[in-house]
Amino acid sequence: MGIKTATISDAKEMHRIHTSAVRTTCKKFYTEKQIGAWLEGRSPEGYNEGINKGDMFIAEEKGKIVGFGHAIPGKIVAVFVDPAFHGKGVGKLLLDHGLQIALKGHQNIKAESTINAEGFYEKHGFVKVKKDSVTRRGIEIPIIVMEYSATSPNSA
Repeated sequence: MGIKTATISDAKEMHRIHTSAVRTTCKKFYTEKQIGAWLEGRSPEGYNEGINKGDMFIAEEKGKIVGFGHAIPGKIVAVFVDPAFHGKGVGKLLLDHGLQIALKGHQNIKAESTINAEGFYEKHGFVKVKKDSVTRRGIEIPIIVMEYSATSPNSA
């Protein structure tokens, strides 16, 4: 399995993975209305800006995209794994790659986690800062603000 910088031709598969991951892994933690508001209006073209800036990357297994991430200095923006590949180390691989980007010039890295991903981030050295929410299409969606410190003894 490997990581490479995402290209525009990857956007359609990234969108499929994003949608599938949210619908599959978030359904026990969020209402259908919240999930619908979160995903409504999303399209493959929505990834183009991050791809064009070189901020997005994909995990591939035998030529198949199995997950993607988005990171900028100081922040992990996203980590999404195809549900068929959960528990196989893809998320950790993506997060580790994202941290290399996020740590450039920063000691403390922020991430806005879904409720269901809080344990994943904690397992990899992040700590909960606070509960918060984002509003999409007028619907409030709870999130957890997490932080990773490069100087923490818990950092991966």
